[in-house]
Amino acid sequence: MRNAWLGAFAVAAFAVSLAPRAAAFCRTKACDNKPAYDDVWQELPDPPCTRDSFGCPIDGTPLQWPATCISYDVQRDGSPSDGIDYDTAKGVIDQAFATWQGADCGGAPPSLVVRDHGAVVCSKAQYNQEQPNANLFTFRDHDWPYKNAEDTLALTTITYNTETAEIYDADVEINSFDATFTVTDDPELVNADLLSVLTHEVGHFLGLSHAPQRATTMYPEYAPKDTHQRTLDADDAAGICEIYPPGRNVGATCEPRHGFSSECAVAEDGGCGVARGARSTGALAVLAPFGLLLGLRRLGRFGRKQRARR
Repeated sequence: MRNAWLGAFAVAAFAVSLAPRAAAFCRTKACDNKPAYDDVWQELPDPPCTRDSFGCPIDGTPLQWPATCISYDVQRDGSPSDGIDYDTAKGVIDQAFATWQGADCGGAPPSLVVRDHGAVVCSKAQYNQEQPNANLFTFRDHDWPYKNAEDTLALTTITYNTETAEIYDADVEINSFDATFTVTDDPELVNADLLSVLTHEVGHFLGLSHAPQRATTMYPEYAPKDTHQRTLDADDAAGICEIYPPGRNVGATCEPRHGFSSECAVAEDGGCGVARGARSTGALAVLAPFGLLLGLRRLGRFGRKQRARR
């Protein structure tokens, strides 16, 4: 098996002046332009990472989960700084998944089932190649260790096999360090709408990339106080229906790869477990981050948290 090539890239916001195209959804794809050991025996080169004018990959194999029954789990602490406990967070995440599961695929829903194993202790986005895993949703109240922190509401990290495009793991991190999230339906009280943000991130979790149309859930910018991304656009529905067409058999197990664990992995030397598949012995790649950006022109009016409060 080839040595691992781990890569990460940020998905940039699309310009609002882009003209529409026939299929305005975009699927996340695996593309490999790195030389590797087994390339010597390949008859055809790996597909290049070329993209169309909207930033959507043209070549490469679309990423997919190995089964149509997928698990996800919510970190037990919620977000104390935003007053969002575990039960509230789980309810919003359940609703976000239900929105995608309820898409209309010509009179039938997508062939997609999701399950959770209960609250998890681990708050680290990680994939473990030899230990159990959890596909995690977690808040980051105390720090945001990525670039463009004040412009990013959440990030989804997908770990996948570069040869087969099979998704091994997905983790969603919510930037409650820099943004104040709300779970209200009162338009006067909405700030950063958690349901809108998580419906977008669940789209990434399930295999969709950013879309160029502002009306879609998968558009990569969020306007403060807006709630329209709670609801799928026709292009969002078309995308999820292409990935999970109706009528397919649902897998017998929903467990994460190597089984489920509520705890973070612990290395044999007593240190932390492997984060984001960084110690790879297989053909793995890490696709990160898929983020939802703030509408920058309205950033000054957004109820962002002040670091002086921490």
